[in-house]
Amino acid sequence: MTKSNATRRSIGILASPLSVEGIDDSDLDGHVPLDILLNGSRIIIPYWDDPNPKDELWIELAQDGSVTRLYTEYLDPPQPAYLYFPLTPAHLVTDGVAFLSYKVWKASGGIPDPSPDRKLTIDHTPMVVLDTPEFPNATRWGYLNNNTHPPLTCGVTVSIPTANGFAAIGDRAKLYWQGYSSLNASGPPVPESYGDWDILLEQKHIDKHWEFVVPFEPCIRPLVDYDSAVARWQLFKGGRLYGESKNGSVMIDRVTPGEPGPFGLSIQGEMEMTFKLLPPKQRPASFGVKEVGLFSAITAETLTDNYIAKSVMDSGILIVNLDRTSDEDDNDDVDVELRVKGGIFETIGTVPLGPIADRPAGKIPLEIDTSKIQELPTPIDPTTYEIRVKVYKGGGGIEDPSNIIEVVVDQTAPFHTKNPRREARPTPAPTFVNRPTDPQVTVTEAWMALPANANVNCKVPVNYPQRRPADDKVRVWLRNADLSVLVFEGTVPDTGEISFSNSELRKFPPRGRVNIVQQYEDLPGNPSLESAPIAFLTLALAQVPVSNKGPLVPRTDPNFTTPLYLDDLASGISAIVESAFIDNAETGDQIYITIEDANDATVFHDFDPQAWTGANLTFPLEYENLAKIFADATEPKRVNIKYTITRTGMTTDVESPIETFILAFDYAGPENPDLPDLTNSILQLPVVTGASKTPNSLLPGDRSKSATFKVVFALTDPPLTPEQTATCYINGVRLEPYVPFVDETEFEVEIPTSVVTGLPTPSVKAFWTIQKSGVDKNIMRSKEETVLVAGHPIPLPTPTVRIRKPDTRPYIECFAMKSPTSSYDLGLIIPKDPLLPPGKTIKVHFEAHKTAAGDDLIPNTKVSADYTIAAADVQDFAPTGTTPAVFKAAQPARGAVAYGKYWYTTDINGEQSSTPVVRRIDTISTSFTYCDGTAAPAPAP
Repeated sequence: MTKSNATRRSIGILASPLSVEGIDDSDLDGHVPLDILLNGSRIIIPYWDDPNPKDELWIELAQDGSVTRLYTEYLDPPQPAYLYFPLTPAHLVTDGVAFLSYKVWKASGGIPDPSPDRKLTIDHTPMVVLDTPEFPNATRWGYLNNNTHPPLTCGVTVSIPTANGFAAIGDRAKLYWQGYSSLNASGPPVPESYGDWDILLEQKHIDKHWEFVVPFEPCIRPLVDYDSAVARWQLFKGGRLYGESKNGSVMIDRVTPGEPGPFGLSIQGEMEMTFKLLPPKQRPASFGVKEVGLFSAITAETLTDNYIAKSVMDSGILIVNLDRTSDEDDNDDVDVELRVKGGIFETIGTVPLGPIADRPAGKIPLEIDTSKIQELPTPIDPTTYEIRVKVYKGGGGIEDPSNIIEVVVDQTAPFHTKNPRREARPTPAPTFVNRPTDPQVTVTEAWMALPANANVNCKVPVNYPQRRPADDKVRVWLRNADLSVLVFEGTVPDTGEISFSNSELRKFPPRGRVNIVQQYEDLPGNPSLESAPIAFLTLALAQVPVSNKGPLVPRTDPNFTTPLYLDDLASGISAIVESAFIDNAETGDQIYITIEDANDATVFHDFDPQAWTGANLTFPLEYENLAKIFADATEPKRVNIKYTITRTGMTTDVESPIETFILAFDYAGPENPDLPDLTNSILQLPVVTGASKTPNSLLPGDRSKSATFKVVFALTDPPLTPEQTATCYINGVRLEPYVPFVDETEFEVEIPTSVVTGLPTPSVKAFWTIQKSGVDKNIMRSKEETVLVAGHPIPLPTPTVRIRKPDTRPYIECFAMKSPTSSYDLGLIIPKDPLLPPGKTIKVHFEAHKTAAGDDLIPNTKVSADYTIAAADVQDFAPTGTTPAVFKAAQPARGAVAYGKYWYTTDINGEQSSTPVVRRIDTISTSFTYCDGTAAPAPAP
């Protein structure tokens, strides 16, 4: 690549375009050949016009929404005109569309100068192995030599096998030819022999193998002695290389011993065939007697009924093959005789056969200049010539005449005349048998849909000059401007009736005039002129719809940059096909939307189609269908969305451009079985505890203190991770979020006193949520737990017990017990108070502790009992329900120290409690007996 053939262009501030070796710059889609995918290539960047020291160069590859920087270079001038960087197979590992570009930061700063994107289409699908091309004119041993017919100077015929099921009309075939200076296509190639040719495939290429003639100049001329050539072909579909054949090889040898140069060339470079006729040799008159039994045989390669192919006539040489005789001499020569059938033989030349050792095996090819066998102007029939040869052993003696062969020369194409020789275009034009009846012959969708019109039926002329029934062929094209479609190629029927599928009409623009053209060819291959284009029909078909924009998903605006979350499902998610961006849609068209995993097109869902109405179409995107695409992903996923327009009779559906959005259905916590409901029934319920340590119940005494909100996970629950946030709520109040430093299976947060104080009675709801930190979407919440809330504390009068010596022994003693004291039933004296009117029920409580603070409960000492407030003039003495066992548990032996804690509770706007009183217990007498008279054990030693 040179700087002259890479045009520098300025597009705004864009740098010059880059190139990739091996990818044609004219291929805008940038189909990457398989050899580059396997072996890599090079990126070519023109060095910029105003270089500076430390210019910074970035080379980037964008694919699937992400950009990878391939290279970062710092360059100082001077540099070569082009910079080269490897494009490796690793860069091209992902199938799909990628964009290659570069940026130049002048002196590593300032504003970058970006290049245009170079689109690359990457597809690692293995190529199809196509059938190998063949050489139909090669000998059975694989040679093209002096005996090849037609002569090598007319080129080499290559048979290309496209009729194998892979090729289609409109595909492109490319044939490659390369010569080698060896017989087995090895070693260095002969550079000047290379050739390649592009062929746009038509129906004739699909129906059968077809032939291509590799020209003598320049591809054959350099191949002279012990050489070879290979031919291979490739098939391209839509610009993408679809398949490639293996090499077909043929050996080439154009040297004949004793000749001055290679076959077909003299030393001066003039055309000279091997066994070329020389002027007739004068023979003595006696050389006319034939010896019986010495009979030579000749043949000529002709067509049916001895017709000579036009290609042979055009080559200028007709080869007549002479069988070698059984008795030969180095000085043998041959006279060739020619006559119009029924006329007199005339010797047209003599051929010296040369040394026996140099003669080809089997048959000797004799050249006859086709100018000597031209078609005569009269009669009207083709001209039949007769040929024979006479072999003269040693150049003299007895002549050995051959058999007589006939060759028929027909150089007058169908519709042409011989005398005077005049070319004429085929007429009349083909008639349209099942044509529409209107004057403009308008073909509509309604006409196309009729079963009787599945084929376009025509009738071509058959009563024309020079017709040869059963042998003539006709080709018929339909044309519109520069577009030509071959719709029929075959033998001219006796009736002239031909037909072709009406689907051929859909290859043209749907509206406009279509002309018809016909052309004929006879058995030898003489082509008539093409007929003048004649108006045939007018197309008024439904135009192929065009989609200019993909579906709109409003919840992702602007420009599909906002992800879709589970939260969005509550209000519904829809995609909209906007009518303003569709051209040529018609009533009856169907439109359906498709969503698919952007990285795996096999994961997709097609939504039910809707009929085109000319208005916007709305497609609800239900959760179950979106969930198919999201599957079990744990991170947001890119999703493609497009719509497809279908139409009865339209061979190819029309797809909209693809749009891509983010589906963010990932969430924290255990798997939610009820999605898309954000309440996760698997989440554990919280436990709210106040100062009283009562689960999910805040007592009056708890109302002036802080509380705790605790969640303990089940064994099967995933832990709370540092990447997740838990948030607790009570009565709608959001508490401080909790984020662990390590994975945790339980957590606890404080409910501030101010929140506890403000809670309403009689109950509130508590729940908690879990989310990915920093993402306030897809927040999973637990079910609600009911927390009982008592009213604020009311100052109830403090109960007392009977104390004999309050100043010196303010203890709980046997004196405090209900009479008789042996029952050990402690009674509380409840002061009279308006808060405790007669008939009010209270509950009295007692428990024994090991400490004076009353915070170390002694087991089996906790009791309570209900009591009803007595009349105003009756003292309230409320038994607590204690028993001897309670006090003996508190003081199990002499000298044991214990403390009794007593209080009462009642319901006044919620449960209220008196202030607990703690007193020392001493119910063992100086005689070491309990209140019930039983002995108190001595302390353990």
